[in-house]
Amino acid sequence: MQNIRSAIEVLSPEEIQMIHDASAKILSTIGINVPDKEVLKRCEAYGAVIDYDKEIMRIPVSALEKVLDTIKAENREEFQRESKRRDIEAHISTQVFYTDYMTKTTRYGLRDDNLKGIALCEKLQNFPYADPVVVPSDVPDQISDLVCFQDLYKYSTKPGATYILTPLSAKYILEMNKLMGKKTKYLLETISPLSFKKDTLEMARLFADNGCELNIGPMCMSGATAPVTVAGTVTLENTEILASMFIVYVLTGKVGGYSAPVHSMDMKTMLCSFGSANQALFAVAHTQMANYYGVCAMTNAGLTDALMPDFQGGFEKGLTACFNYLSGCRCMGAEGIVGADQGISLEQLVLDNEWVNYYNYVARGIEVNEDTIGLEAIMEAGIKGNFLDNDHTLDYWQESYLQSNIFMRDNFTNWTNMGQPELLDRAHTFVEDATKGYKDRAPVISPSLCEDIDRIVADATREIISQSK
Repeated sequence: MQNIRSAIEVLSPEEIQMIHDASAKILSTIGINVPDKEVLKRCEAYGAVIDYDKEIMRIPVSALEKVLDTIKAENREEFQRESKRRDIEAHISTQVFYTDYMTKTTRYGLRDDNLKGIALCEKLQNFPYADPVVVPSDVPDQISDLVCFQDLYKYSTKPGATYILTPLSAKYILEMNKLMGKKTKYLLETISPLSFKKDTLEMARLFADNGCELNIGPMCMSGATAPVTVAGTVTLENTEILASMFIVYVLTGKVGGYSAPVHSMDMKTMLCSFGSANQALFAVAHTQMANYYGVCAMTNAGLTDALMPDFQGGFEKGLTACFNYLSGCRCMGAEGIVGADQGISLEQLVLDNEWVNYYNYVARGIEVNEDTIGLEAIMEAGIKGNFLDNDHTLDYWQESYLQSNIFMRDNFTNWTNMGQPELLDRAHTFVEDATKGYKDRAPVISPSLCEDIDRIVADATREIISQSK
């Protein structure tokens, strides 16, 4: 069996080199704001030129190339293995708002939404992680990240994590990780253009020093925090990715991938766009840049600006996801999102799980051998025969046709007689069936571990809330 192979490109080798050279020039001349003296000190040991007064790090081309060459060499096996992978996985990005598709309303997320989301993720096979669906607004915001980890560890059989808010809460999350025997990855993000936040760097150091991996994720936005041209945005995004890779390598000694969650700003609404045609171009271009550096790519494809799962939503998700896959990337944007981070919908999670099934079925390719060719079955059916009662059909029909309980394949008369159930109705029914009794679910860890987790959160709450007064 051959998985789908392609060589979709939007950049020539010369253009890739131009973008790399421009990024290297930016980092060696302008530099990037790194407001953490300890990080600057460690980077200096790897050849970075530091202005401690202005907290600016400049990376000479020679120092940058040395680190990039090392990263490429150390990632060679993983990069080759990833290039042969077929399936993709769906992920969740914790949102501020919860959207009810059925009533077309939105509100701030609640802790109960996360408990329901955890229960739903147990039934979604394409979601290997049960990240919290919302920031719970009904707990003090200073400890909302801690409460999310508390609920994940107590009620989810799948791993998960959320955005970590402060160095103080990070300390307690690391304590929970130690108790559970887990290591949470920390997301080191930039503030475009060309800057990091002080507390972000502090938390990156804290997690790195505790043996955790660091992920990266600059999110430049064309016309706002990056040049309006696609080429200009790709260049600045690439620059911030290289700076992030340099810092992550200095702190941890390894870099896992090239993450480019880049977007454009819609000039009419001034909103970040998740589904514009530029997302397909960004996906291909940044996959090519990742290939140039010899590391695995991630892009924010498979997303939409649509506020409901309509034709626009399906088209934007499907088109950008396909371009992303055919460029060679096997990792894309988080699912379940309503519009451009306008909220999250449990029904949308179900729909996304379903289209990922479809996507992965195609990506697995075709099994061709003497049995699947079906020569004997064709000979038996002969001229004007059929294959309905053929043993070959009974042997292979389940693996040869993707069935769906969400997407409809029926005739108009049956659909009318069934009361005209819409796509959302079917997704909503799945949500309610999958989460039935979620409020009464027992913890998936032992009572003693539950007590220890609750104690850590209680200790953290006292310290964090007292410091905020």
